[in-house]
Amino acid sequence: MNDSVIVIDQPLRAPSREKPPWGFWATLVWSLLAVLLSIALVAGAVLWLSPHTGGALEVQDDPWFPLQFIAFNLIQIAVLAWAAHRAGWPVGGYFGLFRPSKRDLVIAFVALVVMMTVLEILTHVLGRESVAPFQTDSYRAARAAGLLPLMWVAFVAVAPVGEEIAFRGFVFRGWAASPIGPAGAILLTSLIFSAGHTQYDWFGTFQTFCLGTLFGWLRWRTGSTVVTILLHTAINFVATLWSALKVEGFV
Repeated sequence: MNDSVIVIDQPLRAPSREKPPWGFWATLVWSLLAVLLSIALVAGAVLWLSPHTGGALEVQDDPWFPLQFIAFNLIQIAVLAWAAHRAGWPVGGYFGLFRPSKRDLVIAFVALVVMMTVLEILTHVLGRESVAPFQTDSYRAARAAGLLPLMWVAFVAVAPVGEEIAFRGFVFRGWAASPIGPAGAILLTSLIFSAGHTQYDWFGTFQTFCLGTLFGWLRWRTGSTVVTILLHTAINFVATLWSALKVEGFV
């Protein structure tokens, strides 16, 4: 086994001077706690700041959804960081925030291009739109409220960081070291990741599952969540840009 393989494999395990990561069930409990606390605090803030609600807006029609989404992710990351600290790990190490090699980055972006090409071909074969209605509707709502910069920050910066730290960082760390192993962790996190994107229809959910599986594999192969954050950022940037071009009538 060469040195590069040893480096790739090491981040899945705690160094000898550190404690093991949280087990399967403890990881699940911490993750649920982070999600529920984030939802409760954000929902409480929304109700407190908006007592006038006569009817709840759909997510894509709410111009302030990006701000709520940012707050949700910040709270979730804080809870998971506390959990990582409680496990006796450096937070960045637990989340897999290691700098990847140039070779890993090249392989990752080539794999992403191949995956996106296949999914785009399938999209056209099925006669579907490349951009989901949720994305264009969200853009229109943010533009009408003068909140486009906030939307860009939420979708292109915060979403990739928050979701990758949660799924390919915290959850993958605990589940990959559990009896289900890395393969089980990749599959299960991808299923939950795609199921959580309720704004999409079945095809969008399928695409999300495929991307989640790719991200999980790259997380295992490189040992770095930074890789998946960069790929996730690239995807969201292109999707948001395409939504903007479509809404503005350029495509």
